[in-house]
Amino acid sequence: MYNREAARYARWAAWAAALIVLIVAGVYGGRVVREARARRHGPVPVPASVQQQSAQISFSKVEQNRTVFTIRASHATEYKDRNRSLLEDVWITIYGKKGERDDNIHTRECSYEPETGDVRCEGEVQIEIGSTKSAAGKDVASNSSLEVTTSNLLFNRNTGEASTQAPVQFRFAGGSGRGVGVSYSTSDSMVRVEHSVEFDIAPSAATDNSPISATGASLEIRRNQRTAVLDGPALVREGDRELSAGAISVELDAEYRAQRVTAEGNPRIRAMEGDANEAVSADRFEASLSATGHVERIIADGQVSASRQAATGSDHFSAGHTEFEMLPAGNLIKQMIATGGVEAESRKGGDSQNLKTGALRVYFSAASGHGSPRSDAKGAGPVSDQKIERAETLAPATIESKTGADVTTLHAKQFVAEAGPDGRLSELFGHSGVDIRRQANHGNEDVILARELVATFGAHGEWDTLDETGDVHFSEAGAGREATAARARVVRATDQVTLEGSPVISDSMSRSTASRVVFNQKTGEVNASGGVVSTYIPSAAGDSVDLGSGAAHVSADSLSGSASGGHVVYAGHARLWQGAAVLDSDRIELWRDTKKMQAIGHVVAVFPQIGGPFAALPGSKLASRQASSSQPILWKVRAPMLTYLADEGKARFEGGVQADSSEGSLESMTLEVFLGPATAPSGGNKGSRPISGALPTTSLENGGKTQLSTDGRQLNRVVAQGNVVVRQGDRRGMAERAEYTAADGKFVLSGGQPTLANAVSDTTTGHSLTFFVASDTILIDSQEGSRTLTKHRIEK
Repeated sequence: MYNREAARYARWAAWAAALIVLIVAGVYGGRVVREARARRHGPVPVPASVQQQSAQISFSKVEQNRTVFTIRASHATEYKDRNRSLLEDVWITIYGKKGERDDNIHTRECSYEPETGDVRCEGEVQIEIGSTKSAAGKDVASNSSLEVTTSNLLFNRNTGEASTQAPVQFRFAGGSGRGVGVSYSTSDSMVRVEHSVEFDIAPSAATDNSPISATGASLEIRRNQRTAVLDGPALVREGDRELSAGAISVELDAEYRAQRVTAEGNPRIRAMEGDANEAVSADRFEASLSATGHVERIIADGQVSASRQAATGSDHFSAGHTEFEMLPAGNLIKQMIATGGVEAESRKGGDSQNLKTGALRVYFSAASGHGSPRSDAKGAGPVSDQKIERAETLAPATIESKTGADVTTLHAKQFVAEAGPDGRLSELFGHSGVDIRRQANHGNEDVILARELVATFGAHGEWDTLDETGDVHFSEAGAGREATAARARVVRATDQVTLEGSPVISDSMSRSTASRVVFNQKTGEVNASGGVVSTYIPSAAGDSVDLGSGAAHVSADSLSGSASGGHVVYAGHARLWQGAAVLDSDRIELWRDTKKMQAIGHVVAVFPQIGGPFAALPGSKLASRQASSSQPILWKVRAPMLTYLADEGKARFEGGVQADSSEGSLESMTLEVFLGPATAPSGGNKGSRPISGALPTTSLENGGKTQLSTDGRQLNRVVAQGNVVVRQGDRRGMAERAEYTAADGKFVLSGGQPTLANAVSDTTTGHSLTFFVASDTILIDSQEGSRTLTKHRIEK
């Protein structure tokens, strides 16, 4: 996200280093020393005050058999009473203590005082700092020289010091400058422009075809130490760019070529690019150069800070230490390494991206055009086509992205970023433990934990997709939802999360598994496919299932619905079981808020009926049947459609119903099954009581075997309507309405013309017929009154 800024800051540092190299090259350039052409004058009369005149004079300072400097004049006049001499056409040639130099000071006329050794040159003085000799005696840097023009120069024969406080002009290859005062020392080989230094460098290939100007408090050349220092406040300008520092120094190699450039004293680079203000600062800048003058490495050390301010946004980068490794030519960046509290931030409007890490490495591509920078349309200077190819954190890192009210925070032990062809961030890889936290518009914080991450980014810098692998754990704190999987994908545009690899999703009320789960973080919509199994945890207030005891389980081919809206659809071989109650259907829908359930298509439901008042009657068939078996009485109901209201405990079957049990069977157009709490047999007593610990819990997870429930709901009443047919043993009853009551084990037929017939075609009719299963007793209610008919059948 900081590609252009990183390349731009490195380019500024490389530009500043190249600039100082040009200055030093001018200072240490050589030029063929001009031979003296002394003007000789014919004999003139000797004044009375003149003691002696000489056509030519020369004296030297010699140390350890080496000539340090030589003073020559084409004509000398020695005065009697002034203890001085007048030297004309004066040349002072400095060789240095080791004979490594060949510099010259030339003027038309000087006065010489033998007692003090002072040589005073009041007129114009030319100083040529020419070729420098190597240890082998060969001239180096002979393509140019530094030519200084000044006046009122004082040179002392004893100390070898030359100085003036007059204004000074100097020229070097590719540029010229000015200042006030200059000093030159033969003992320590130092040249210094004392005050108000200014110089200009003409446009050239070395300056990227841009003019450069510089100012400083002083300029000091220390030849023995092979250094040059522009003391501050030092300021270097190129167009809209400038480098300021307390001091800018250059270190030279054995052949007097620049090898290291350093800017210290709060160095700062400022620039304008379009409408943007850019700045880079540090405690110290340093650039290392090759023998050919190319920048090899740039270092910014101590409180490194880079910023860019524009109308469209701002960028900021900071670190304790930053190093740029450069390509062999073109002052282009190869890679950058930043360490020590690295932070990069970009803001645009209300959006921002922020990176924090202990260490960062960035790899750059070569510029287009055969590896060289190109010039912009205005010819103002180079425009680098360099782009970031790859970036990696070398320490644990955190990336925060804000877009409006959406805040995404990524943390990992390592991030690796890949750039696309346009240089923009295209992919981000997180390794060895990734933590993603997103505070989206819906207000809940989403957390994703995984071992590995791959994120893709769009043209505006925001992430588009997140792909996590390895022990993925997703949680949504506000909604209480959690999910785990081997793999997960998050799509920003749709707020959609896809889980694969044994995904599990859960909340405070349910837990679901499937082959694939897709849910929307914003809307709460969920879609699951492939072997869906859900478990609903029973709550104190009941829920939309509540058919039996314990947890309810639902399986299907797919699941869809809204976790926030509380509506869920199970489709394809849907099956629900809770305690001894079982429901099979093509489709099962659950509404959490209204506590409603609906099954559609090939509905088969099984409800337990436990006991009844006649179960304990001595000698009854029901008593003997229940005594020999611990299994409850089960009712199996088939219909096209079922609607269940948990609050009422009522299941309504429609579309033609078939219900079967050991108590009897029913056929009707509709059937309502009423469920209530399990009750103990009353044995004809006045009331009923709940069973406590009578039956074990039902579960189909135990190898598919049915176990009995200790609590939960049971079938206690059935109401059938519309062309009702009741069968019980060899009896067959017909009516418009039939009601079965489990508590007293009776069927009541009413509506239309209730009729009850047996196997031998005995028929009983009445206004209503009540048949008691356990006692084989029929209660007939007719217009003539009520009567009871008891039949004892012979058991075979």
